Amino acid sequence: MRPPVIVGLAEGSGTSTLAAALHARDAGRFEEWAACAADIVVCRAEQPSLRRAATLACARPGVRPLLAVTLGPGDQEQHAAETALPALQQRFSAVVVLPHVPRWHDRAPQHDDAAAVLAQASEQLTRPLRAYAAALRTLAAGVVGSGLLGRAVPPLLALPVAAPRRSRPEPLRRPEPPRPVLLTPPRSVAPVPLSRVAPGPEPDDEEIEAEPVRAGVAAGRAE
Repeated sequence: MRPPVIVGLAEGSGTSTLAAALHARDAGRFEEWAACAADIVVCRAEQPSLRRAATLACARPGVRPLLAVTLGPGDQEQHAAETALPALQQRFSAVVVLPHVPRWHDRAPQHDDAAAVLAQASEQLTRPLRAYAAALRTLAAGVVGSGLLGRAVPPLLALPVAAPRRSRPEPLRRPEPPRPVLLTPPRSVAPVPLSRVAPGPEPDDEEIEAEPVRAGVAAGRAE
């Protein structure tokens, strides 16, 4: 049998600690929008993480992975895990609740301590570690009995893709009323002064009387 593959749904789920305790392979955090292979999925006992676990879907029919729910220091998380248990049991082949270990809380991962939990006798462990060791044995028996470790690869899991939001049509805009166009008044043109022609001398009486005679002479020549 191959070692089990463990994947966490969120940061701080206790994936590395559980992998060290079971001597399993830590596959890190579940990637969004991508299929992920896992024999055991780890989530925290918080509403967002529990809701994500309840929406996981197995990519192919067959044996489903197991779910490990890591409790925190508060009683609220215990109640949240118990409330979500019926929905989670429909998604996974088994659901195991991992008790809270105060000595591992808000500290660097105690991988060496976790790896030695199953190797020690129960009377040598503190009460929190004793409860944690019992949950580990239940989880190990469940993953071995499921037949997952006899397969070449773990089952693929994926989160459902959210439907794209429909874009709302833009409201029709009323046409703006026509605005009056301001015309620039024509420029005032200064009148150009006309050049004045100096009048000639007025004809005297003799020239006026001689004018018809000159006209007749000119007409006779033309004939």
